[in-house]
Formats: sequence, structure tokens, C-alpha cells
Amino acid sequence: MNRLPPATTKTKRERQAEVAAVLAAAYRNEDIEAEDALRIIRHELRRLQTNKKLGIPQRSKQAEKVIREYSASDNPLPKNGSGDALHADHIHPVTTKQLKSLITKQQWLRALNRLGRVVCVTATENYQLQQIERAGTTGPKKYDVARITFVDQKGRPWKP
Repeated sequence: MNRLPPATTKTKRERQAEVAAVLAAAYRNEDIEAEDALRIIRHELRRLQTNKKLGIPQRSKQAEKVIREYSASDNPLPKNGSGDALHADHIHPVTTKQLKSLITKQQWLRALNRLGRVVCVTATENYQLQQIERAGTTGPKKYDVARITFVDQKGRPWKP
């Protein structure tokens, strides 16, 4: 008779760290390509933000404006396909360097806490940020290049 394993008490982040450590080890052993390991890790980080954009406390001024305007008009927030749609943007990139240097689950757990940090931006801003990242500027500097400023949920200035 097949029995199910006992329910895990691990958090999503702990499970992510385990998977990232396995993927990184497979990359270092030349069993998989870096792009595949990175794609899976990035996908898992993005998955945690699905349908949670309104709960992100740090928002671009434009995202905050969109939220206020749509809330005031009782219209639902726009979905993808609109420049006003909301997106979660990861502040820090996941890179090949991390696949090489982060070995243990604990190291990945600490790194994922940082790599999982997001800000809320509009689709228009997100597209602009993607172009800047492709040109080589990542991390908090990309927002300076894009001239995107942030506020918290109370409208106070915030810096990534």
C-alpha cells in the first residue's frame, strides 16, 4: 500500500532554497545549463507574487497614482495589456554568480530573502525596466536610470 509522506512543516521559502541549492549544484556539476537553473529559480520567485501586487507596500509613484485613480472611480484595476496594469518587479537579479557561490540550503535561504524583494510598478514602467536590465543595469540603480521614484502605502518617499 502506498502511503503519503508526512506533511511538511517547511515554508515555501525553505522549499525554494532547497530547490535552488539542487539546481545550483546541478549547474556546477555541468548537468544543466545556467539559463535553465536561473529560469526555474526566477519563475518560483515570480510565482510568489501572483495576484499580490496591491499588497506590496513599496510602489512607484505612477503605480500609486493608478491605484488611487481606479479606486476612486470604483473601476477594477487594469489587467495585462494595459500600460496601467500592476507588476511586481524584483529589485535584485538572480545571476550565474549566485549559482556558483551559493552552496548550501541556508545560503540560498538568506539570498532568496533578498532576491525575493519586490516593488510594485506599472506595466509601462516594467517594460522600461526590462530594457534597462538588458542593457546591463540591475539592482536599485535601474530605478534611477528609469527615473522611477517610490512611495510607501502612506505616500511617504521610499528608496529601494
